[in-house]
Amino acid sequence: MSSAPQSSRHQQALAQFGEFVLDHDGLDEILTEACRLVAHGLDVDLAKVIEIDHADNTGLIRAGVGWNPGVVGQERVSLTEKSSEAFAVAKAVPVITNDIAEEDRFDFPQFLIDHGVVAVVNVPIFLPGRRPFGLLQVDAREPRKFGEPDINFLNTYAMVLGPVIDRHQAASALKAADERLQLIENARAYIMVVCDRSGQITGWLGGSEDILGWSADDAIGQPLSMIFTDEDCAAGVPAQELAKARENGSATNLRWHQRRDGSRVFLDGQSIAVKDRAGRPSGFLKIAQDVTERMRIEAALKQSEARLQQFGEASQDMLWMRDAQTLQWQYLTPAFETIFGFPRETALEGDNFEKWMNLILEEDRAQVHEAVERVLAGEHASFDYRIRRPVDGMIRWLHSTAFPIFGDDGEVAVIGGVGHDLTELRETELRLEVLMAGIPQLVWRADERGDWTWSSPQWTDYTGCTEEESNGDGWLKAFHPDDREAARAAWSDALRTGQFEVEARIRNAATREYRWFQTRALPVRADGGSIIEWLGTSTDIHQIHELQARQKVLVAELQHRTRNLMAVVHSISNKTVRSSADLDDFKERFGHRIEALSRVQALLSQLDPDERVTFDALIKAELDALGGQADQITLEGPEGVRLRSSSVQTLAMALHELATNAVKHGALSQTAAKITIRWSVQRDPADARPVLHIDWRETGVAMPTEPEAAQRFGHGRELIERALPHQLDAVTSFTLTPDGVHCTIALRIMAG
Repeated sequence: MSSAPQSSRHQQALAQFGEFVLDHDGLDEILTEACRLVAHGLDVDLAKVIEIDHADNTGLIRAGVGWNPGVVGQERVSLTEKSSEAFAVAKAVPVITNDIAEEDRFDFPQFLIDHGVVAVVNVPIFLPGRRPFGLLQVDAREPRKFGEPDINFLNTYAMVLGPVIDRHQAASALKAADERLQLIENARAYIMVVCDRSGQITGWLGGSEDILGWSADDAIGQPLSMIFTDEDCAAGVPAQELAKARENGSATNLRWHQRRDGSRVFLDGQSIAVKDRAGRPSGFLKIAQDVTERMRIEAALKQSEARLQQFGEASQDMLWMRDAQTLQWQYLTPAFETIFGFPRETALEGDNFEKWMNLILEEDRAQVHEAVERVLAGEHASFDYRIRRPVDGMIRWLHSTAFPIFGDDGEVAVIGGVGHDLTELRETELRLEVLMAGIPQLVWRADERGDWTWSSPQWTDYTGCTEEESNGDGWLKAFHPDDREAARAAWSDALRTGQFEVEARIRNAATREYRWFQTRALPVRADGGSIIEWLGTSTDIHQIHELQARQKVLVAELQHRTRNLMAVVHSISNKTVRSSADLDDFKERFGHRIEALSRVQALLSQLDPDERVTFDALIKAELDALGGQADQITLEGPEGVRLRSSSVQTLAMALHELATNAVKHGALSQTAAKITIRWSVQRDPADARPVLHIDWRETGVAMPTEPEAAQRFGHGRELIERALPHQLDAVTSFTLTPDGVHCTIALRIMAG
């Protein structure tokens, strides 16, 4: 890969990652996207983020792409002295292994070998303050020399990841702190011990000090096993309890525990796995109380339920809970009545799950059933569906998020959910889609920076580029390579002026041709004047563009032909004067020649496309118009050779130039010179199509010097050598011999 595309690919990956971070909250989701973009940026299919676990000196595969099931979130790498990962973190430098078969510094885990990994590069990830979080690792399945641009790209990515991870950790810590403070208000009778994934105590809350005797300063940083009895520690109970909570979401905590003074207390509670949005444990909360305080626990639970009810009553979204066994609603907020149009009491009667399903449009029921099954399996599910209200028949769009609530046994006990009415939004989107689909132009949208976010079906149909392929700056691929820089520059001006406009060629996927389009966009602004997005259209102006170009050519040709015509008229008048006996004779001769010249000009400018002109008629008309002397001109060739209507005008222009030059400077300007014009028709060996061969040869001409000759024949020569090959696919030659012009022309003609 060349450096320029490689750099562009790296920059694009960083830009896309920045946009993704702004739109997503889950750390695991962000880390997975980072792996995907890094793998794409380095053209590999394996990448991962390793998080250091100080408890057992290992690194957990926290996120990754391309790995088989069972790797991400489960596999660990050793951080011993023979580990390239440990070396990279310790030295704070990237570590590159271009071929692990030849590497003798480090040992590599078996799962890398099982995936066919051959080359590895590790880049450490540091949080602010140079605190090591882990590593960003890229793996290739073939020997590869990772170059300096690759390492710079990975270092930059790792530097970006550090603050992102730190921000999410800080946000999680703040959220956890808020939750702890809320629990502390009514939970002094509880021990509330928070620990990280390794079982190290990070929070000592509630009544932990009152019940167990240790202060927070004593407990934080110690293993959770400190509050278990010696016999339970010997039997591995602390680790077993956390493992069960990690696997099932929670684990029963009903046993004797150890106080600081050596006495024991019987605690009744559970250890709960604290999960991130991806459903993976990020730590544990051990909450329990002395059984003598059970009534206080029940009071706290009732207060919590009352708060939940107050929240549900005030929410405009529909909150609900279903029994996981019967799927019957247990709880339903008043927003249900606004959305569904009938009372909650009616909705809760009978088999309310079946009643709810019957309100859903038949074509949406399968996806709703599938979402419910996913939640029963322990997953979160988000889905859109439509209902028909029984009272007024109105169809409404809903977006629902459902999630499992686990019981003490680790099984899903309740399904919770939130439903939001999307009807107005979806109707607006549908109206916009219909409007866009009816516009003949190619329509698109871009964000405030000019990166495309949406393109209409017309764009896809014309260019062959899907909406996904066109997003960002992918739309430039449909533009002609020579016009792409102008389009980029137009965006730079647009961000300054508030208007985007450029004329450029866009490729038609069906015909594979480029056509001229006028592409315009105007900004959509917020109340404060800042640009929210851009709405743009691309309009086909190819025909107008061609007409304008042709008009310029015709105007230039008209000017040139007018000058030549005046020179020819002047030459004809002089020659007629010399050959006329008296004024009446001059009048007659001159009139005939002017009429012939007029006929040729009419032929050149007003030829009907349906007419067919023969070559012999064309050449004779041209020579007659220019007053050619019969004794100076020899014509040899078959009569009736029919020319293509599309080629007559251009060919006549070429013959006119040859004849005009002959009159002004060549054989017809010197009495002793001659012109021989021969033509014949031959078959092209490649496809047997007829080709007219024309040979124009002047002899006996006293030629001027070479610079003067080139100047005299400049326009005619350019017409013959460039215009005929370009417009008629002709083969031509033009030579200034010592005694006159020699020109040959070969072009296809009509068959028959």
